[in-house]
Amino acid sequence: MKIDEFKFEFRKIIDNNKNFILTTHENPDGDGIGAQFALFLYLKQLGKNIKIINQDKPLSKYHFLGLSDKVQTKVINSADYIIIMLDFNEKKRVGQKIQKIFDNYKNLICIDHHKEPEELTNSISYIDIYSSSTCEIIYLLLKDEINNFSSIWKQKFANFLYTGLIYDTNNFANSNVKPVTFSIASKLIELGANNNLCYLNLFENRSLSELRLLGETLSSIEEYFDSKVVCYLTSQKMLKDCNVDMELTSGFSKEVKPTDEHEVIIYFRELNKNHYRCSLRSKNLNVQKIAKNYDGGGHRHAAGFEVEMELQELKEKLVELIRVCP
Repeated sequence: MKIDEFKFEFRKIIDNNKNFILTTHENPDGDGIGAQFALFLYLKQLGKNIKIINQDKPLSKYHFLGLSDKVQTKVINSADYIIIMLDFNEKKRVGQKIQKIFDNYKNLICIDHHKEPEELTNSISYIDIYSSSTCEIIYLLLKDEINNFSSIWKQKFANFLYTGLIYDTNNFANSNVKPVTFSIASKLIELGANNNLCYLNLFENRSLSELRLLGETLSSIEEYFDSKVVCYLTSQKMLKDCNVDMELTSGFSKEVKPTDEHEVIIYFRELNKNHYRCSLRSKNLNVQKIAKNYDGGGHRHAAGFEVEMELQELKEKLVELIRVCP
């Protein structure tokens, strides 16, 4: 479906319904949150009843956007609601705790940019794997209606989308950046997006305790498979020693970047004993396929999953998967 066709179907559903649930994947990131908040404003100015329901609350670094208090983690009966899935296209990725919102819904809308979408019933979808982010799609979807916003709402809307844009492009450094990405960023700044504020909150505002934790994390680096695989870890002991919450490690997966020599980077976060959240990054290898082995997902060059397994065994299994991956 082309975006103009989707826009027509999308607006028809919006016009003919009152109740909406906005949701994104577990461990929500800047793109999912930015898309949710932007759509919340859009639907709010149309007089709709909106619930934002995620498995997890936004991290503290997103509080500057101002809508974190609107996010709830409690499942409601969604029989009378249109559910809008943002930044994911498989129901299981919403997280186990709120999976029940998909048990009974009026209709479903999926807006995303990841590959291999699930076949969804009673739904319409727009999935553009060439878009830098879901926020880029939201801008293209709503750009003609932004002029109906007040100046204050335009600025908020622009900040939400700009946050998603720079998060998913790593401040325009990733290969998913296209000319249209810079064009949209320019338009958002014209609308009032504070690029410096967004950048500082996402990438720069770190306490000394967080910097100590980052140092401990980077000191754990190990190399495997003739240095082609690099692993590093944030453990519960490190968190305790540095007196830092796990949420502050959300950007650590981008601290070590893949190179021609180090083809795959794996970052482990210890959630509990033998329970890890893993982030994989690569320049050339399709790490999404590797994450799929553990019911994870993501992009070709950046993916992740959560698993319960002893760490050394997990490392060995991942290295072997990478060794045989085409």
